[in-house]
Amino acid sequence: MSSRRDSSRANAGVVTTRLRDAVGSLDAEDIALARLQAQMRQAEAIHTATRPTAALLRTTVRLPAALLARLRERAKRDSASPSQVVEKALLRFLRSR
Repeated sequence: MSSRRDSSRANAGVVTTRLRDAVGSLDAEDIALARLQAQMRQAEAIHTATRPTAALLRTTVRLPAALLARLRERAKRDSASPSQVVEKALLRFLRSR
């Protein structure tokens, strides 16, 4: 009977170790996910803060290819749409005048 107990204890130790390893890796994933969610909430707050409450209207702006490429790069870097980048830049430009 003592060999059964020893075997059960050994199995319990293996299971405990596996569970501890699984929980440890989940904790790291949870932390990474929580950080990502916090960054997303912060980005959403920034984008919604610059948005007027009025309905948005459409217009066409013709830009040189190089400037359009820079606009798209900036929008991608800021995780925003090109329209949001143009809106923010235009508001800043008009306030300065």
